[in-house]
Amino acid sequence: MPVWVEVRGGTKGIALKDSEQINPFALLDSIAFAVFVLEIGQDGMPRYVAANAPALEHTEFTWQEIVGKTALEVFGGVVGQRGLAHHLSVVAQAEEVTYEVPFPQGNRVALMRTTLSPLFDRAGKLTHLVGSSMDVSAHKERDDALELTRIAKDKAEQAVRAKERFLANVSHEIRTPMNGIMGMCELLRDTVLDDQQRLYSETIYNSANALLEIVNDVLDFSKIQSEKISLHVEAFSLRDLISETVTLLGPRALNKGLALVEDYAQDAPDAFVGDGTRVRQVVLHLVGNAIKFTETGQIRVGVTYEEGAVLPLRIAVSDTGVGIAPEDQEMVFSAFEQVDRPEMQREEGTGLGLAITRAVVERMGGKVSVQSTRGEGSTFKVCLNFPTATSADVRAARDRAEALGDTDHPPRLDFEFVSSPERAPADASALPNLKGLRVLVAEDNKTNQLVVKKMLAPTEAELTFVEDGQEAVAAFEAGDWDVVLMDLLMPVMGGLEATRQIRALEAERHLKPCKIIALTANTQTSDVDASLEAGMDDFLSKPFRKRELLSMVASAARSSGET
Repeated sequence: MPVWVEVRGGTKGIALKDSEQINPFALLDSIAFAVFVLEIGQDGMPRYVAANAPALEHTEFTWQEIVGKTALEVFGGVVGQRGLAHHLSVVAQAEEVTYEVPFPQGNRVALMRTTLSPLFDRAGKLTHLVGSSMDVSAHKERDDALELTRIAKDKAEQAVRAKERFLANVSHEIRTPMNGIMGMCELLRDTVLDDQQRLYSETIYNSANALLEIVNDVLDFSKIQSEKISLHVEAFSLRDLISETVTLLGPRALNKGLALVEDYAQDAPDAFVGDGTRVRQVVLHLVGNAIKFTETGQIRVGVTYEEGAVLPLRIAVSDTGVGIAPEDQEMVFSAFEQVDRPEMQREEGTGLGLAITRAVVERMGGKVSVQSTRGEGSTFKVCLNFPTATSADVRAARDRAEALGDTDHPPRLDFEFVSSPERAPADASALPNLKGLRVLVAEDNKTNQLVVKKMLAPTEAELTFVEDGQEAVAAFEAGDWDVVLMDLLMPVMGGLEATRQIRALEAERHLKPCKIIALTANTQTSDVDASLEAGMDDFLSKPFRKRELLSMVASAARSSGET
């Protein structure tokens, strides 16, 4: 009598029963994947008693070549030994298993995934094994490819993080001594100098500032490559922004004998909703470039608004410089590229300014283009689609920024130092009176200690210096302070942990919170966020200007009731 199957469920196997129905083995050929049946002999060895057409096709055997034989007898060698071992394992465990085996198939090796189930008779005796196999080579290759892609992605992300850490460390290491160079130059300017001495001090300062611009450009470009340009969308006054930019860069243009003209259309809206800091960065790059490559004539900064256009806001920076040849106009937006022609003087710089400009503009959903004629000049045009805003919106945005202690200031291009030889030392009467203000300075660098000391000395503030965070906590616990200037990276204990411990002491003793200002060469947004989260009130990055330090300390003094 033939053998029939009935699925009972579970993973323990399938029970058999007698039936007068058709032989189930005849149904196997209707199954699309490979199916085979082994019968357990009296000697305990499983031998093939059925296999459907796909199974025979995969193995490249005929039915007569496999019937009544074990896997070792059919396949021989390592493949046969492995197959028989799997079959005997299921016999011994009497449980369903799934396994994968490489199987030679023509000129390739296929990966076969097989599920093998035991079958029992009514008495519970194991009589047969039923197996089903599928060629999962393509799935395996896809999974391997996905895994390789994931590994490559992880490695790329690790490389990006390593590069970011490296650049942040390089930036910190450059900014720390740069603060000493620029700070001492600024202090030197406040003394009586002859023309030659002033020229030397200005040359040192401006060279240091040029190096700082390069560092900032490299850091910005790194963020662009990592697609980490963040936008802070708020209402801002574009008219004010353009005026401030022209005022800031005016001395530099004047020093070259150039006129810097603001041309803001009367019918153009004054205010928009967008990232004003990034717009300022773009305008600074374009105007700075125009001044750099123009020897005579003027630079015009124009703003127009074309109602109904896809990108209605137009900011155009035009110059009367040497112009750019048509074949070079696209190249100028590439990283580390400058037009290099015999008739053009190659300017110093990284060649990153316009690459950063294009990336920032495109991140804001806009376009930047250039029109230029050799010998007549160039016009760089930025087109944006910002919603318009009202003056009330702008005031509200500024109030929110002040309330949140927003320190995300626009990029600083400092050309104020380009001045006339007759410039007199700073007027002492203009300095804030900080007499009696108790200031604790946590700074491990001796040069930067000297810069802070000399900048604040005329204010008559009482300064105490410590060289690490642990000393700062101890000094705070022992004294009474109005302001703490805290470096972030110091030996023994960093500024963040020191700030947290100081805030804990204040809470424990129910003290009025002291103003803590980060004074650091760490300038990443994450550093600002970490400082504020640790409990700091403000953030001043190195190299800082004397007026910035005085303004921040004076503001802290006013809020402490000390003026």
